[in-house]
Amino acid sequence: MIFHKAKGIWIDGRKSMSKTLPLREYLNPQYVYIPLLQQASPLKRVVEVGADVTIGQVVALREGFGAIPIHASVSGKVTAVKKVWHASGRMVDAIEIQNDFQNRMDDSIRPEADIPGLTSGQLIEKMRLAGLSGLGGAGFPTYVKYQAKCPFEVIIVNAVECEPYLTCDYMITMAYPEKLLKGLSYFMRAAGVKRGVVAFKNYNTHIREALEPLLPAYPGIEIFETKDIYPAGWEKYIVQQITGKNYVGLPGEAGAIVDNAASTIVFCDMVEKNIPLISRVITISGEGIKNPQNFFVPLGTPVKDLIALCGGYADGLDPAKAWYIAGGPMTGRAILIDELIVNDTLGALIVQPMPEERNHPACLGCGRCADVCPVYLSPTEIKRAAEAKDAAAVKELNTQKCMQCGLCSYVCPSHIEISDAVGKAKDLLKKGA
Repeated sequence: MIFHKAKGIWIDGRKSMSKTLPLREYLNPQYVYIPLLQQASPLKRVVEVGADVTIGQVVALREGFGAIPIHASVSGKVTAVKKVWHASGRMVDAIEIQNDFQNRMDDSIRPEADIPGLTSGQLIEKMRLAGLSGLGGAGFPTYVKYQAKCPFEVIIVNAVECEPYLTCDYMITMAYPEKLLKGLSYFMRAAGVKRGVVAFKNYNTHIREALEPLLPAYPGIEIFETKDIYPAGWEKYIVQQITGKNYVGLPGEAGAIVDNAASTIVFCDMVEKNIPLISRVITISGEGIKNPQNFFVPLGTPVKDLIALCGGYADGLDPAKAWYIAGGPMTGRAILIDELIVNDTLGALIVQPMPEERNHPACLGCGRCADVCPVYLSPTEIKRAAEAKDAAAVKELNTQKCMQCGLCSYVCPSHIEISDAVGKAKDLLKKGA
């Protein structure tokens, strides 16, 4: 066995907060900002300040491994290159585009003439040309997975959405269930497999009700309901549950490719209409937001616009004293202010009142972090080894198996950021120390 069968625990997802209102479109921000960073790769800008651009026009390039084009999400004028806050927690250069509100489309966006005749190679090339990346948070260029020389057996759509507060995948799945199945069928053709699986948590009965009537039209596609535990959405957990196989590096070792639900839905439009990756759904939620909800927006939209559309901050909350989390509270990143832009990896902004002063700054030795670890690690022992710069001990403690799900920090009564400490321990191993 490569790793023990993963375990998990139930946690309060607090998802009902952002499910009460329907998915809302916000397609016309005054400005969008296209960051010149994708994952950790800097991008090459290919438009000049003053240029007129159309929706879907290439404005930047990711070069080297995972090379993809990056597209304008609105039509208008390139007015500047500015520093903006990115979901990574850094300020990065971004192309500022002033929206002309005319929604002019690039000539490349047009209906596909021969969808049934598209080959595997052509479908994979559509992923690359569209700039498709993992919308679940990883941002990895999708076409690279499909180019791997593996004997694939199944394509798995991850609609589990484990993170508390996040409902963006749920909302887009409920809005476009047939696009989800179509997108999955195109992924299956691209990989040359006959089996596709949509995985979601068993309490999301509305997803089952939306998909089941459509399944007879999509041979080979089935649904799979996971338990309502965290981290059931972990890639290795899903692959293990569906295939019965474990792996060390990538799901391809188990004959699987795993794609996010939102990535699968947008791939349908990429195949049928040649629409590149220019938009996504984002959850704005948390006790610090007056009316939490989900928005379908162009990439580069300022999050501050969306907070305003939610009715602003909760009554009595000073924005200067709010706690902002880019992504989910388990694996996201704390940021300082609401001056953030929506990029391909940003599925949510969670706003909370600033946490009260912590009463137990030292480890209590309770062992709760080890009790909940999905891969049976001893997080506090790893933390101590890393602090001592004891690389041999870090390795012996199987630190490389950590999936950084955040559970250890979540359950810690002393509020110690154990997950960050274990992440630093993994960095110690990577450096070969």
